[in-house]
Amino acid sequence: MKHSTLLKIISSVCAAGIFISCSKNAKRAEGALTKIDGVLTIGTEYGYPPFEYIAEDGVTLIGFDVDMWNELCRRMNLKPEYYDTQWAGLFPALETDRYDCIISAVTITPERSQKFLITKPYVQNSDCFVVRKDFEKVLSVPESLEGLKVAYQAETVSDVFVTGLKEKGLNIKTLEYDKLLDAFDDLRFGRVDVVVAESVASGIIVKNNPDVYRIDFTGNPEEFFGILVNKKNQALFDLIQNTLDSMYSDGWMKSNEDKWLN
Repeated sequence: MKHSTLLKIISSVCAAGIFISCSKNAKRAEGALTKIDGVLTIGTEYGYPPFEYIAEDGVTLIGFDVDMWNELCRRMNLKPEYYDTQWAGLFPALETDRYDCIISAVTITPERSQKFLITKPYVQNSDCFVVRKDFEKVLSVPESLEGLKVAYQAETVSDVFVTGLKEKGLNIKTLEYDKLLDAFDDLRFGRVDVVVAESVASGIIVKNNPDVYRIDFTGNPEEFFGILVNKKNQALFDLIQNTLDSMYSDGWMKSNEDKWLN
């Protein structure tokens, strides 16, 4: 989920009833749990259903992750402030302490695990191939992509997957997108042949557009999402992880999964 490394943060948006301030530049006080007392600043990227996306009213941010961070903050007695950030900018911004954590359907990878503190997985995932409903070819294996125009969101595990196929000699034309939904729009209008994307998000998009798309190939469910925290902030990480554990133990996470993922 982008080759551009410019951080694009919306500094004043009303989403889900919460106003975003210009506090992203605030300095963290020595020993402070969060950058701003009583506030959890969250880096995220809008436009990734069912995890974080704008509702039909064009204003309200909704999704699995949104409900999860609201509940996390309620239990931790913190107010959530979230910043819509271009995907590639999320990680360097967290490294430089521009916000407290990333909650944005982030796949856990060895590289990210070296750079950040990452919670236990909260969603299992895999890569899949999505084509138009009337596409004449069935893409049953990765080699089926030979000769096709393949779209994916840049700087994601899908990017790594497709790039790996090209490096192995598969003849495909690749098209990178900053937003997953833009890739699906181009698939809808026949500008690309297939979208390679994570299965949970793809499944929801296909479920909501059954006459437009279908899923052909789905890989092994070996990918997992986690919440990322700066490595220097072990105290905040422990608080988030312990709170997540309580949300699992009392059934809240199961209810959230039933609401958004089933």
